[in-house]
Amino acid sequence: MQGRAPGKIILSGEHSVVYGAPAIASAIQLYSYIDYTPVKGSDLIAEFVGIKVHSNHPIAKLSPLVSFLDRQFQKFVDGAIQVDKILNSPVQLVLYVLASQLPTHSLSAHFNGDSQLPIGAGMGSSASIIAAAVVLVESINKKPLSAVERYQLVKHCERLQHGKGSLIDAATVILGGVVQVQEQTVKRLSLRLNEHWYWLFTGTPQCTTGECVSFVAQRHASDQQLWDTFASCTQHLIAQLKDSADPGDLIVENQRLLEHIGIVSARTRDIIQTLKERGASAKVAGAGAYIGDSSGLLLVYAKECEPEQLFAGFNMKWGKVEQDIIGARVIKGQ
Repeated sequence: MQGRAPGKIILSGEHSVVYGAPAIASAIQLYSYIDYTPVKGSDLIAEFVGIKVHSNHPIAKLSPLVSFLDRQFQKFVDGAIQVDKILNSPVQLVLYVLASQLPTHSLSAHFNGDSQLPIGAGMGSSASIIAAAVVLVESINKKPLSAVERYQLVKHCERLQHGKGSLIDAATVILGGVVQVQEQTVKRLSLRLNEHWYWLFTGTPQCTTGECVSFVAQRHASDQQLWDTFASCTQHLIAQLKDSADPGDLIVENQRLLEHIGIVSARTRDIIQTLKERGASAKVAGAGAYIGDSSGLLLVYAKECEPEQLFAGFNMKWGKVEQDIIGARVIKGQ
């Protein structure tokens, strides 16, 4: 049995969602998965290829681990530790989901996982692996959850990774397709992206999403006209996608706003200019960064250019944005 969940890419509303404006994201066909094989014994065997983990965990110690991580999170909330000190290793994030949701007899198993998503790229890698674990747990327990319960559980568990779980990440990887979040309300949109969308990874930002959001808030939180402009841009993009119209001008407008709030590096602006000269429109597709050269993921729309020519010379990871419509699911017989 396998739990599988897609990654995601933010289409618009990266920062403005904090101020009550809508944000939209699409699930993409890059996946995290966890295989479940029951075994005899008193250990949980965790094997995760991407982070090079192969470890045995006595089941008797898993419940105390859940309590320990809850206490670590509270220490973070209280300001006693930094967010990167909540977890001692990435595998603890998955162990937390499994140990907090499965009965003891189901923990005697081999959990083998991996992900096609680049870590730190803004593609929801942590939400994706948690979602894979959540739907797997649901199937093992034979206790169906609603979609809302699933993505709220993903959001709750992801707080250990980032200090605050992302509702749009959690909802998108669970539901699939295009998802809108506004004022903590989730809505699935019946939108389809055509074949002209790509992603380009400029490198892992030197500041966290939370730090970047705080940076923007300190400088622009009271500028309601700015956030109204962001919201209008997102709403127009939704309308363009519904009509299968060219979204290039709106991507350019969204990028201009992101540069205005200070989360796009000079190097990233140069990359976007080069893409423009090659016939594409591009924007930062995440929190960006206010320090360093890397701004995380770019969303690129190119209608008249072959991708090999479009990304030639960048020496960066890139790919087509291919939508996942199903969302997190369990695959039997793995």
